[in-house]
This record gives sequence, structure tokens and C-alpha cells, in this order.
Amino acid sequence: MRRYETVFILRPDLGESVQKESIRRFENIVRTSGGEIIETDEWGFRELAYHIKGERRGLYVRLDYGGNGATMTEIERNLRLSDSVLRYLSVLVERDIDPVAVRTDLEAHRRRSAEARAAAEAARAAAEAARASGAEPARETALGVEETSAGSDFEQSDNAEVAESDRSSGEDDEQR
Repeated sequence: MRRYETVFILRPDLGESVQKESIRRFENIVRTSGGEIIETDEWGFRELAYHIKGERRGLYVRLDYGGNGATMTEIERNLRLSDSVLRYLSVLVERDIDPVAVRTDLEAHRRRSAEARAAAEAARAAAEAARASGAEPARETALGVEETSAGSDFEQSDNAEVAESDRSSGEDDEQR
């Protein structure tokens, strides 16, 4: 079984129920032609780069499915015939897949992404709480040493050495 992605743009003037029905119809075409839906994403309304059939905006939808060439051909045929579709594009993602394994991988990826977002949000909230309390949060440098925003003694002495070397090189230029 091959994995395909088809992105299509629906007219923005359709009602929400008509949009949902159109998406369900294309999912059913995949199922009836021997394919399996892996994932359906509604990306929402977006501005088009140029007017298509008099429309400036459109509802973007991505179908991720497994099937054979006939499945993709049937989807494209129905997309071409539908008046509610402004544009579509189908891409072969992988030649040989197991739809169940792909779904499992996608779920694991979503779970990891959600955990990472939650951890980032917690860190942001902790930093904001520290800022609100007046304490300056410590940062960890690449060496693993914590430093405050004032900078470390090493950085200050290093900056003084650079300034001194700049002055001495200027004196050498004047002597030449």
C-alpha cells in the first residue's frame, strides 16, 4: 500500500456543515476505493496568493491516506468535478507502508509534541513568576555553569582584557 497526501482548498462561502460534508465525502471515496484514511487535517481559512475562481480566501484541508494509484486517481477525479473545490494537489509520500504503524507513529509524535509544549509552557510560567517576584532567573551556559544576567566575573575580566589589548594595539599603530 502506498501513502499519499492530498491538499485541497474549499470555497470559503460554503457553510460549515457543507464543508464538513465535503470532507467526509472525500474520506469515504478513499475508503470505498480500497484505501485507508491515516489522518485528516483542517488547516483553516487562509489567504490565497492570487484570486482563484473569484475567491481571495479558502479552507485548506489535508488528507493523508494509504491506497493504490487507483485510489488517488479516484480522489483527484472527484476533486476535479466538485464545484466546492478551488484547487488540489496530490503527492506520493511513501511507496510501501502499513497504515496502522503510520497512525501509531503519528499518535506518538503528537503525544511527544504535547508534552514538549507543556514543559515549555511550565518553564515560561516559572520564568515569568520569577520575574514577577523580582528575582532574576539564572541561566545555564553552554559549560553547564549558572550565571545571572549581570554576567560572570570571567566575562567581565575577559572584556577588560579585550579593551586593554585594543588600546595597546592603537598605541602600536601610532608609533609606526
